[in-house]
Amino acid sequence: MKTSATIARAGLLTLAMGFAGGLFMASSTPASATTCAGPVGYNTYNPAPPGPSITCTIDNLQFSTFGFSSSATGGATLPTASGVTVTPITTPLNEGFTFNPGLSVATQPGPTAQAQDVTIMFEVTGLNGTLINDLSIFFNGSFSGTGTTNFSETYCTGSFTTGCNNFQVQNPPTNLSNHINITPTTTLFITKDVAVNSGTSGSASVSVFDNQFSQVVPIPGALPLFATGLVGLWAVRRRRKADAAVA
Repeated sequence: MKTSATIARAGLLTLAMGFAGGLFMASSTPASATTCAGPVGYNTYNPAPPGPSITCTIDNLQFSTFGFSSSATGGATLPTASGVTVTPITTPLNEGFTFNPGLSVATQPGPTAQAQDVTIMFEVTGLNGTLINDLSIFFNGSFSGTGTTNFSETYCTGSFTTGCNNFQVQNPPTNLSNHINITPTTTLFITKDVAVNSGTSGSASVSVFDNQFSQVVPIPGALPLFATGLVGLWAVRRRRKADAAVA
């Protein structure tokens, strides 16, 4: 027959296993053949046709379906994928990317306004039940005179065109960073658009923009063990009350 002390030890052991199992599940990193590289040109992520977009991971997040497009007017240099440097952000539970696009325009004689625009797309998925619950963006847009800079991010839950919302930063007026809480979700489709425009008498530039994805990592192994441990401790308490009544 098990004694009260034996049952107590079993209950405490089960509780410890529950916490340890939960911690292990939260800290484990999924195996992956490809870790997101950087600093590299964006063409590494989105090779020119016929090369397919890569799939890579940063900790619990998987990134795929990378896309790129750009435009330029007024004689400005057309941005290219190879000219945009990508560096992974590896902050635990807040991973993402930093992009260095080197955008810069200025009014030309005439006067002629110059503009550059870069659009980057990708899909981000939480692995092993990881849920994304917060998005943040930042850029260092600067201007003079009539120049303007803007960084807009569209995040969608169904596809790149369905279940979409948008938030942004700009200068002017000066607003270089922003974040938004979202309903926790496993997958997001991201489209980010960064634009600079000199206007008819000014300049504008962006050399850095980034975004990060905050996450909630589940600990599925912890709750059942924790509940079992509580049952064990409840049994101990009941047994002791029964022993006290008999005495």
